[in-house]
Amino acid sequence: MGTWDIVLMAAILVGAAWLLYRSLWKKKGHCHGCDGGSCGER
Repeated sequence: MGTWDIVLMAAILVGAAWLLYRSLWKKKGHCHGCDGGSCGER
């Protein structure tokens, strides 16, 4: 593996970790558009 491959892999892993943090831990599983505990009724 070259240096560019390692940099690209690190960027992808950081992006995936950030998305996981944002969707699971920061909002505790809530929808992106609501602050309540659940999404609206469909």
